[in-house]
Amino acid sequence: MKPPLPKLLLITDLQTCPDLLDGVAQALAGGVKHLLLRIKNSPDRDTLGEWAEKLYRLTEREQAHLLISGDIQLALNFKNCGLHLPETAMTTAEARKVLGSKRLLGRSCHNLEGGLTAIEEGADYITLSPLFATLSHPNAKPIGLRKFASLREKIPGPVLALGGINVENTPLALKAGADGVAMIRGVLGEKSPEKAAADILRVMRQVAGELPQYPSHE
Repeated sequence: MKPPLPKLLLITDLQTCPDLLDGVAQALAGGVKHLLLRIKNSPDRDTLGEWAEKLYRLTEREQAHLLISGDIQLALNFKNCGLHLPETAMTTAEARKVLGSKRLLGRSCHNLEGGLTAIEEGADYITLSPLFATLSHPNAKPIGLRKFASLREKIPGPVLALGGINVENTPLALKAGADGVAMIRGVLGEKSPEKAAADILRVMRQVAGELPQYPSHE
């Protein structure tokens, strides 16, 4: 059975959170159910594999779901582990063919064409970024709420907002049409990742009844 779609997708980053295992454990305790393993500038594949082993055990224990960024063979090493494709990775159709239908498959997108193609080729969700200015990509021009809303209406979902998301602006992202949010610093960059995650999920529940119903990809 395929895992549920992410509402809050937490992305790992060792620069933001050097004690990553503790930070992730706290975030999971705060209610995070989807974790994306991304280790920028990883020196070798073995290092990524070691992190995958550790984080898979954590997510399994907390009944959460792990996704791997970019490495489809590594994702296949773990039961029910999903895959998230960077924008320049293999095509979504190729990845879906290898993964099968029961694993989560997401893709990073930055424009309408990319989002439409990803959904058409079998992505379960996309991230659309950057919504706001972000330290992860300081030179990237933010999409902004108005354009994000316009793009979301044209993409047959689900779309997660990414880029500069935190507890304060999560309601703005959701009211602009996001089906969920993805972030690094909004949780792992906070003094208490557990509290940050719990606060974001609380805010999401509070605004859920106010949101328009956008079509979702089946």
